[in-house]
Amino acid sequence: MQRKLQVSVVGCGPVSVRHLTGWEAIPETEVVALCDRHPEHFDHLIRKFGNKETFTDFAELLRNVDCDIVDIATRPYSHTELVYQAAEAGKNILCQKPFAPTLPEAREMIEICEKRKVRLMVCENWRWFVWFQAIKRILNTGEIGELKYAKMTSYNWLTIPVKNNLPPIYQHPQTYLIEMEHLLIYEAVIHFIDVFRFLFGDPHSVYARMQKMSSHVRGEDYALLVLNFEKMQGMIDASWCSREPRREEKCEYMLIEGTKGSIILHQDGRIQIVRGSGKVDFPEYEWKEETKIKSHIRVHRHFVDSIMDNSPFQTDGRDNIKSLEIVLKAYESAEENRAVELQGDSLLRK
Repeated sequence: MQRKLQVSVVGCGPVSVRHLTGWEAIPETEVVALCDRHPEHFDHLIRKFGNKETFTDFAELLRNVDCDIVDIATRPYSHTELVYQAAEAGKNILCQKPFAPTLPEAREMIEICEKRKVRLMVCENWRWFVWFQAIKRILNTGEIGELKYAKMTSYNWLTIPVKNNLPPIYQHPQTYLIEMEHLLIYEAVIHFIDVFRFLFGDPHSVYARMQKMSSHVRGEDYALLVLNFEKMQGMIDASWCSREPRREEKCEYMLIEGTKGSIILHQDGRIQIVRGSGKVDFPEYEWKEETKIKSHIRVHRHFVDSIMDNSPFQTDGRDNIKSLEIVLKAYESAEENRAVELQGDSLLRK
């Protein structure tokens, strides 16, 4: 029987449950160790996922645990040091998004992994939702013609009071969101940016406007981004401060317009194709039981398959730094009220 890949998970906060569920679903892997500065975080994970070795010091874990993979599920400010230590120890790395607070830190992580010849992938799960995978397959057929426009809309009331209650963000497991200076784009819209890049390629510039409506958060809770591609435009309209009535939602609304037809992703998960002839189709695919956890399982499956086959990661460091650049340049654009050009592939050129 082939030896399972041994995994150590660093960071045992709320996000770690998704990571551990992902590893548990992959027969070729086994989580052997947990690391967190706060030992009280271990108990609920051990109750749910079984007994593991536990450490409060990552360097000690690396000295004492013979693992193949380090899964970093901590906040971005800690990623550079953790990636450096894991790379120096020769471990393959899955790193939670956002990749880094700055582009120089992202470059540093990419460079140390390439120098030490270890694999690095950013844990970006949105493109792995079944609806975006299905849309990608439709686009690859060319049946809606040359793409001209795409829009994604995502509204909720996370940051504003509901009746006489505090905003729902106070019940959010990631309580630190309230104090983040860069909030909606950095934490959530980064997912949508990655979906746009997955579906349409890399834009050459970004224009952004943003606002803060709620007094309960430090960062922006509304954002509008325009992504300029070579032959099309994209728009992301996102809000955590909307009073639009709640609906049954599984995903964001998306509209894609081409010269021969359009694709509409409804918020219940249905995909609608409207052709130039007026014919309307609803492609059949398995979307009704889709969950965020399932998208994470696909991330982990892709990571393991790529390690075992020595094939490229979709969201390796060199790819994901381009999503991070769009996020950071969006803040620059909003501050200066102008479109900002993106470096894209030239970000890592010497």
